[in-house]
Amino acid sequence: MHYFYSIDISGEFMMLSKEESEHCVRVMRHREGDVVRVTDGRGRLAEAVVAMADPKKCLLEIRQEITGSIPAHNGLQLAVAPTKNADRMEWLLEKSIEIGVCSITFLQCRHSERTRLNMERLQRLSVAALKQSQTTWLPELKMMEFAEFIRQNENILADKFIAWCDENNQRQLTDMPRHHHEMILLVGPEGDFSDEEVAMARHSGYVEVKLGDRRLRTETAGLYGCFAAAISKPLPS
Repeated sequence: MHYFYSIDISGEFMMLSKEESEHCVRVMRHREGDVVRVTDGRGRLAEAVVAMADPKKCLLEIRQEITGSIPAHNGLQLAVAPTKNADRMEWLLEKSIEIGVCSITFLQCRHSERTRLNMERLQRLSVAALKQSQTTWLPELKMMEFAEFIRQNENILADKFIAWCDENNQRQLTDMPRHHHEMILLVGPEGDFSDEEVAMARHSGYVEVKLGDRRLRTETAGLYGCFAAAISKPLPS
């Protein structure tokens, strides 16, 4: 069954956006009476019937909210420095949503090679990945300075990790115990984090970890973190 996205799925009837209406009617060729599913990207999922198949303003009648085992997110807040090649960040965005990331922040670090990203394009790609993977969680996308991210998340209850290339560090992310549902993973630029950034993270309670025994590219490291968060479970309180 095809999935569609709308910010608000409350009420008996709802109108899809222009982009979603065109996708529903022109691309997927849905007509009145067809049954579809629609999510608000915040964990809610509903079954609906196409009431008016207009490619500019498709009207859906909500029949029932679907509850039970609905894929949401794995609790991971991924903070990653964007690569020089923007396509690699788009690939990471798509795959991390398929796996179930909670949020993605693009960090501006001392050694960053890219300082701008097309956030509108990334948002559109996020919605497409949400529908393709038939999940119900659209991660919040942000871009900010490294120090600001550390400050904003200083008091959050989460397992906090920073991955960087330190030959003396033997702690593997996959071996670290989980104490909270939320997890934050910092992944640096291709030139790695600076010593000052590592010290700042360490001072704020981030644990230094390795991502396996190989040196990974930035986007691969981010994806590794998504898998690690997906398969690990918080310890019983």
